[in-house]
Amino acid sequence: MLRRSARELSDQLTQGPIVSSLLRLAWPVMLAHFFQPLYNFFDRLWLARLGPIGIAALQLAFPLVFFMISVAAGITVAGTALVAQYTGAGRHEEANLAAGQIFSFTGLLSIILAAVGFFVGPLVLTLMGAEPALTEAASGYLRIIYLGLPLVFSTFVVTALLNGVGDTLTPMFLMGGSVALNIILDPFFIFGWGPFPAWGVPGAAVATVLSRGFVAFAGFYLLFSGKLGIHIRSKHLRLRWGLVRRIVSIGGMASVGQAGTALGFTIMNGALARIGTIVLSAFGIGNAFISIVLMPAMGLGQATATMVGQNLGAERPERARQSAWAGMGISTTILSVAAVFVLLFRTTFLRVFTSDPTVIAAGQDMFLLVAFAFPLMGIIQVVMGVYQGSGHTFYSMLFGLFRLWVLRVPLVYLLSFTFSLGANGVWWAMLASNFGASVLSIGFFLSDNWMHRVIREAPAPIE
Repeated sequence: MLRRSARELSDQLTQGPIVSSLLRLAWPVMLAHFFQPLYNFFDRLWLARLGPIGIAALQLAFPLVFFMISVAAGITVAGTALVAQYTGAGRHEEANLAAGQIFSFTGLLSIILAAVGFFVGPLVLTLMGAEPALTEAASGYLRIIYLGLPLVFSTFVVTALLNGVGDTLTPMFLMGGSVALNIILDPFFIFGWGPFPAWGVPGAAVATVLSRGFVAFAGFYLLFSGKLGIHIRSKHLRLRWGLVRRIVSIGGMASVGQAGTALGFTIMNGALARIGTIVLSAFGIGNAFISIVLMPAMGLGQATATMVGQNLGAERPERARQSAWAGMGISTTILSVAAVFVLLFRTTFLRVFTSDPTVIAAGQDMFLLVAFAFPLMGIIQVVMGVYQGSGHTFYSMLFGLFRLWVLRVPLVYLLSFTFSLGANGVWWAMLASNFGASVLSIGFFLSDNWMHRVIREAPAPIE
């Protein structure tokens, strides 16, 4: 990794060609998003050898793990926004202070949540009513994940702070190394290879925590050494409650949005299960492809957040606006091409996963409608990135919750059950909710209510 100053990274984003800067930022984020699902994929691959209880335990614990991850991912959005804006303004010492505050606050928060989760999580699993052996396995997994929560949170902190300064490449390398380490460690701790004990399902949690720890400690070294644009020192770590309140006000909204989205999808899965296993299977397969299709949009959303944050910090709002339009244009183009590709080859994609003709038929109907929503999803992701980068995360939260809670979930029940459209009601609800959310997000974007900074005009004193 090359030593890069914050000024060098910022100059690339606040000057010169916008499109090339966006793409340079976006492609490592796309690849990092591809790495993330590999944790669960390989955990499931190894745990399947323990029998049905292995995968079922992971699935049972996952919502509680995902809830905590939503909190971490949301809070660290504030890190990207503040660091990006201070860096764009050329106030690098304040960017370092903001980074130190994010580091300390999320560390404290993770310790509190780890303690609560360690004791409360297993009780929640018991209330779910699963058989005792399954609850015991899931509880063991969950307790270890919660004990390692400070390391898990730290991976989000490192990524958010480096993204804010304009470095998306280093987090990609760190995440790739972490996934590779997890793949290697899984069988040692699950099955007791070599000198290691056979921990079964909890062994997958040990491997995950250790591999996340790799990202955390490598990232700590980089952040505290000042090699990559951010230089945290001990004086930046003492909590300053004025700045902490701003972190919570920015990141708290993002956390609420992500947690609300997770809960909404849980309810939607329940509705799909009521319609039938075939529809739920088709939806599961479809979602696997949608996650892949959305990777460019998610990468461009994060890239746009950094570009918008830095240019607003540099008091170049018009360039921030141009960056946002460029992000939307690239994202819409890529996802339009993906929509055509999926429409043409949807049957082939489905047959990779299943040979059941009823699931294939339901999946074909899904893709026939949902593919038209792909460009709309691209718009939503980028506009949410605009509001996250500007620090006005209430609106990014609003778009996500509006799409799911105001439109999709009610429409699923209305169309599928009240109007008896069954599976087709779900697919129409997905298309309509993406259309409605894209119109809402574009409407707010055009109001320019995002085009002001959240950083204070006067430099904060740093002792």
